[in-house]
Amino acid sequence: MDERAEQWVTVAVGLDEARANELALVLIARGIPHERQAGATGLELWVPIGSAAAAAAELGQYRRENARRVGARPLELVGPGWPGVAAYLVVLLTVFVAARESLFGLDWYGAGRLEQSAVSAGELWRTVTALTLHVELAHVGGNLAFGAFFGWFVGRYLGVGVGWLTVLAAAAGANVLGAWLQGPDHRSLGASTAVFAALGMLVAYTWRRGFWRGTPWRARIAPIVAGLGLLAFTGTGGENTDLGAHLFGFCVGFCAGLALALARRLTPGWLRNRRLQAICAATALVAVVAGWTWGLVAAG
Repeated sequence: MDERAEQWVTVAVGLDEARANELALVLIARGIPHERQAGATGLELWVPIGSAAAAAAELGQYRRENARRVGARPLELVGPGWPGVAAYLVVLLTVFVAARESLFGLDWYGAGRLEQSAVSAGELWRTVTALTLHVELAHVGGNLAFGAFFGWFVGRYLGVGVGWLTVLAAAAGANVLGAWLQGPDHRSLGASTAVFAALGMLVAYTWRRGFWRGTPWRARIAPIVAGLGLLAFTGTGGENTDLGAHLFGFCVGFCAGLALALARRLTPGWLRNRRLQAICAATALVAVVAGWTWGLVAAG
């Protein structure tokens, strides 16, 4: 190395072209002379030895000010997932057996399935009761499996009460929307609307509360892409698949999850309030029981 080079020292090494230009602009802005040279691991920035301390300080401050955490911000867990899943399984299996056996001599399917004309006439309980009705074992089995899977995460992230009450409200709202848009002959039953409402909720909530920070937009929308992929893969197959119910459930659930994610008061500490969760869980259960009571009394 010549005499001139010995009077200069490196302040940054292993740089690519873009990073070298970026740091060079910092030195230019501070009036610090510098040179770029090729090194063994990439470009290097050299400054006069007398300016080394100032250059190191400026570059250090620049790095600190522009440092960004990159990666998924993990969602805080607020409760166990299994109580809500257990209640979901019990409700669906109980109603399935009761309907198949015509318990109390009543037509559970006629009393509880979603019918556009009946809902328009004021039988709003059907938007809830239809979510618990299934005709075939394969139908109820699929909804038990997928509902338990998504519901477990709903309980973990939002709590058994807030989470499942929101799923129920979103699914009932999706049923209202489906009845309104799909014509007077539309009939529907099954928990798949609630299953996809739960999926939509999780997509929106994890997107806003567990988003990828400091990454390209393609990475930040990963939860949305994953959710749409699951909707396409699990929600469009089968001869008797109600595509409208799946789509409406997902969309209404997404809006509900987005609203929860943007609610500033909805902090993990607030969601860990046991009394709040208990009240919401009881409200969801009462809504289902009241809906069936109302429907069966009207049918009987």
